[in-house]
Amino acid sequence: MVTSQPTITDMMVAYAMDAVDHAQKAFGRNLDYSLASVEAVEEVLAAMYEAKPKGLLGRLFKARPSPEVMWSFAKMYGGYVGEVLRRHRGGDWFVDEEIVPGQKTLGLRKGDHRIWPPAKVGKRLVNGPEDNVWHYLQVVSRDW
Repeated sequence: MVTSQPTITDMMVAYAMDAVDHAQKAFGRNLDYSLASVEAVEEVLAAMYEAKPKGLLGRLFKARPSPEVMWSFAKMYGGYVGEVLRRHRGGDWFVDEEIVPGQKTLGLRKGDHRIWPPAKVGKRLVNGPEDNVWHYLQVVSRDW
């Protein structure tokens, strides 16, 4: 019996479903794949950012999430943001090996347009409100 390997789209759909589950269980937020639901994603990411220990004392007495944990959340919620755009406006998930030489980056493409939602969510979790994903979706969806 031949089994097929999951595609990058299968993987990103699964990450998006994980985000739906996590948002509901951890924050009581319902994500329904509407464009407007990305505003709820931003609220979840804001709460996650605010929960991180800050300052010297915070870092000394409270464990910071590992880079692996942060990347897992970035893939989940980035998968969700990308899936919202893909389901409403089209596009295909791909693995970009050119944007960051020597590294595989998860992206979404449509025609000449390329975006990297997991990387954007990762920046949101690290940098805070300056990398707001609700604003990001509004900007990228104009030309998508």
